[in-house]
Amino acid sequence: MIKIFLTLVLLLLPLSLAADSEAKVFMKRDEALKTAFPDADNIEKTNIFLTKEQVSEIESLAKAKLDSRLYIIYEGKRGVESLGYAIIDTHHLRTKSETVMFVINPDGTLRKAEILAFFEPPEYMAGDKWMNLFDGKDVENNSLRLGKDIPNITGATITANSLTSSIRRVLAVFNVATDNGLLFSEAGN
Repeated sequence: MIKIFLTLVLLLLPLSLAADSEAKVFMKRDEALKTAFPDADNIEKTNIFLTKEQVSEIESLAKAKLDSRLYIIYEGKRGVESLGYAIIDTHHLRTKSETVMFVINPDGTLRKAEILAFFEPPEYMAGDKWMNLFDGKDVENNSLRLGKDIPNITGATITANSLTSSIRRVLAVFNVATDNGLLFSEAGN
């Protein structure tokens, strides 16, 4: 019995190690922020701690639960001009996580979503074409509905659901932070 168990462990161990070897970090935070704001003189960081009321407002707007009340919002600036904002979000998919940077225009629309790290098997990762479907979207016009405005990803439904939900949450956090004067400068200035 012990021999069978050891044989199974030895046979399955390479498979579990292979799955971990598929995990990939594409870009670290500082590199990602420089990519998001290449013309910035300065990238300012603010920590936002949301009140229970703000969490409730965000969850209602996003139609999704928040995992945290603490968010870090980066603002790219050239002189006094705001070039936009970035929020980096890590969320779970199946059993592992992905980290995505969401770059938001000063008007609250999504400029770009960039996957920074993905720890699930690569075949479950959203492609650039699908990610680009979110560009220019905002949380208020209800255009972030998977299966309606945004097509599902065949074979990666959990990824599609998770990313769509994450985008809605992040844009709602940005809107509430802006509406409550929690950012460095007013959006659009």
